[in-house]
Amino acid sequence: MGKYILLFVLFLSAYSFIYSQNKVNLNFGYGIYLSNSENSTKIMGEESFRSYLFYGITYQREDLLGLNLMFEYSYHQITKEDALTFVITGPNDPYPIGTVGMPVSLISHTFDFNYVGNISQYFSYGIGPSFIIANRIIDLEGVFSNSGLYDKLASSGLGLNGFLEFSIPFTESENYFFFTSKLKLRYTYSIWFDEGIRNLDNYHQEFLTTQISIGVGYSF
Repeated sequence: MGKYILLFVLFLSAYSFIYSQNKVNLNFGYGIYLSNSENSTKIMGEESFRSYLFYGITYQREDLLGLNLMFEYSYHQITKEDALTFVITGPNDPYPIGTVGMPVSLISHTFDFNYVGNISQYFSYGIGPSFIIANRIIDLEGVFSNSGLYDKLASSGLGLNGFLEFSIPFTESENYFFFTSKLKLRYTYSIWFDEGIRNLDNYHQEFLTTQISIGVGYSF
């Protein structure tokens, strides 16, 4: 009995793949951190992570066992060159002879999964969970040569996202190219850190972003 159930599920999956409309698009855009917990840490000094450019790829299946689902991956990186300033003194002189800035980078890999609903012929909305992999990097190798002062904190987080999308085809045919633009809001909270020897008892990462993108895709 079990093998018949498995064959039935495989048949439904194959049927859904063959007869469903699939969409793939490449996009890029501009985002803003409405809230970023890293900005309140001491290592950021007077700097803060605010705006960024991002790149993404989206895959959408319009009828997967009756559901319209979308998966989107996006990437961005922000670097603040002089986040925290160090004072340099001479070997035998306590008075400062100069300053040097510490660069801090935030790299984000984001995975969004959405249920998609249609508002009209050209507008749709989506809502679903988000998963994020973030790397906060403090790099003093370029400032103090051969210092070995390089720290990479890897983390992951879960959250929720929602979007409003405009999409219009270039041609009227069964398979077609289309233009798309999307406005998205996303919230994530840390669930895991590569702690190492660090003490992260009172530390967390919390990100709230809004972003707008444009892209070109293909429906088949």
